[in-house]
Amino acid sequence: MGWHGWRLLTSAAVAGLDAAVVSLLYSAYRDTRRSNELMLDEIQAISDAAAAQGITVLMRKGGHLAFAVYQEPGLRPMGDLDVLVTRAQAPALVEVLERLGYVEGNPTETDIVPLSKRDRAFWRLYGSDLPKLNKLTGQFDRPIISVDVNVSLALPGKGYDVPVSAVLAHAHRHRYGDVSFLVPSPEDTVIDLSAHIYKTSTTLRFMNRGSKHRRLIKYVDIAELVRAAGHDFSWDLFLKRVDEYAVAGPVFYGLAHLQMLFPDVIPPEVLAALRQQCPEPERLLTEYGQWDLPQPRAWQQDFLTRFFDPATDRDLPASKSLV
Repeated sequence: MGWHGWRLLTSAAVAGLDAAVVSLLYSAYRDTRRSNELMLDEIQAISDAAAAQGITVLMRKGGHLAFAVYQEPGLRPMGDLDVLVTRAQAPALVEVLERLGYVEGNPTETDIVPLSKRDRAFWRLYGSDLPKLNKLTGQFDRPIISVDVNVSLALPGKGYDVPVSAVLAHAHRHRYGDVSFLVPSPEDTVIDLSAHIYKTSTTLRFMNRGSKHRRLIKYVDIAELVRAAGHDFSWDLFLKRVDEYAVAGPVFYGLAHLQMLFPDVIPPEVLAALRQQCPEPERLLTEYGQWDLPQPRAWQQDFLTRFFDPATDRDLPASKSLV
């Protein structure tokens, strides 16, 4: 809104915009752009250092999408850098990151506090990623950069997974200006983002932490990627990969809800093919807490009502398990 508003404010043909509000919105856009420029420098540094050690690492989510999909990087904020690596190469990547100044732990304003033994045990048992690594940059626009090293695209014990080795094999190099780095194929990216929506929308640990089941940007990411790829995106290949990875359920969950928000993105025949592979599709779309509670719960409101009404979160139960 800041990007559009600033351009409209400078047009004599547009009247009625509050200049102060537009200025605040533009500031948010400008800060995101400057922050992402610093993140881009770090993406190049990590990619180069990893390649020098023979480590294959690719960028996921914001670090990929901001520079490869959106019209320009100030439009896609990111909290951290998500990178994907095989579990076998993860220790070597951590060593590379430590040489670049990253430290495992929780950042404060002046230091990074090491994790407790309990926290480390939790990450090892219940995470799809390693404990987050952080670096104090000394930069006002981005004082801390966090790297999330992902070794899996699904939480342990959930009955599905996406083979990391296959995603890395399908990866390609993306260039943005003078910077180049590996990113997943468009088809694998949609699978990844859809399964991520399923994870954060059905696991209470995520739902109770910042309402991650009601983040519109998760759906915008998929819509923008499909539109940007255009004819280069193969829905036949996408369905083949979904079948190969055995992830029809979580992918259908993400794309069925995307279709409610953006009806023109997913071809109807693709959604129908995914639905046919789900034994109880309607139950799948309304059930949550199955990973945290003795018995799962079901939403009583329709998706669009609960998605845009934060009051629906007041009745969310606390997680009864470690996950």
